[in-house]
Amino acid sequence: MISSNLKHHVYFPRNSDDWKVIQDKFYKMYNMPGIGGCIDCTHIKIQNPGGPDSEAFRNRKGYFSLNVQVVCGPSMEFFDVVIRWPGSYHDSFIFSGSYANQYFADPTHNVILLGDGGYACKPYLFTPLRNPITPAEQKYNKSHIRTRNIIERAFGLWKRKFPCLRRGLANAPNTIVNIILSCALLYNLSRQFNQNNTDSDDQEDHLEEEEHHEMIKEIDNNVLGHIARRAFIIRHFS
Repeated sequence: MISSNLKHHVYFPRNSDDWKVIQDKFYKMYNMPGIGGCIDCTHIKIQNPGGPDSEAFRNRKGYFSLNVQVVCGPSMEFFDVVIRWPGSYHDSFIFSGSYANQYFADPTHNVILLGDGGYACKPYLFTPLRNPITPAEQKYNKSHIRTRNIIERAFGLWKRKFPCLRRGLANAPNTIVNIILSCALLYNLSRQFNQNNTDSDDQEDHLEEEEHHEMIKEIDNNVLGHIARRAFIIRHFS
């Protein structure tokens, strides 16, 4: 089974030297220092699974889905994939119980995630400011949104390469999970061997929509996250 080899192809960088390479690549994009990954969720449509808990799979857009969490790197490669939550579950809830949360919370890794306003701002997960006022805040928001847009582009490429993810899956639950995991593994292989060269067309397609999307989704944030983000803005964008 292809998905059984996932850990060999979808994983976080192995050491501090690898993380330094990742951070340098992110910085060269839009001047966001210290970034180790971008996080978001995407909905994969499924058929009604039936049973007493079936409505948990109906997402806010009204169709049945799995809400799949992905952490991606600067080359749109996948570092981590979580596929077990029904479509009605919020992105921030999925992150709170994930290995990625534990991993980035560990200060020894010293890397920062970028997420949209649907996540709580944490010392290791920065979200955009809701109402940027100062020039430094505006620079931060612009750099943040443009950098984090890479995961939107990655989702677009992933679903174009594997149309079943876009059309939806009507298989048994365990089979659906294995299909999605296999698509993630094969996607990373395609990135590794440079078989996907159509990503540039997607860069601005999502940007305007994403700015609006992020600004309206902000939720109550962690106080320490606010403090860390403020210090980050002063240090790097003032």
